Amino acid sequence: MTPLQQFTFLKKDLERWRKDKLSVKGLFYLCFEAGIWVTIFYRISRALFLVNIPIIGFLARLIAFFIFKINEFLGVSIAPSCDIGPGLYIGHTGCIFLYHTVIAGKNLSIGQQVTIGTKGLGVKGAPVIGDDVYIGVGAKLLGPIKVGNNVRIGANAVVIKDVPDNATVVGVPGRVVRREEN
Repeated sequence: MTPLQQFTFLKKDLERWRKDKLSVKGLFYLCFEAGIWVTIFYRISRALFLVNIPIIGFLARLIAFFIFKINEFLGVSIAPSCDIGPGLYIGHTGCIFLYHTVIAGKNLSIGQQVTIGTKGLGVKGAPVIGDDVYIGVGAKLLGPIKVGNNVRIGANAVVIKDVPDNATVVGVPGRVVRREEN
């Protein structure tokens, strides 16, 4: 993955925000919505993180770290080392945490107060998330699990086991309540 790819991904991220992006309302959201700011800052920090030129790479990662800290002040902790595909959508900021080794596919939607990280207690590894996944408000995805494509995770669900494709997960602990076959 190249640093410049992150700006192509950012274009896809912004397209998910507003379909009427050339309208006054669309431009208003692009300028004043904190979820968009966080996404832009993440993509810039990720691009800088991917610079792999001696000395310049070190300085780029240092700048990426400071941009990451700005995102933390906005209530979203997505480390530049997280590998998230195009179409990232963060509707509202506030207490969102992604562990630094999280991998996610395209069109990831994250609600506020979501945690995607390790289980703790000495268990290493973070979730790997597929394409077109919606993670509801307050949900927790913990441990080295795999979340399939086209998955919906309900509000406040705690997911600690693998989730198959085309599933809806709710509850504590998270359980599949619906699975669509394609």
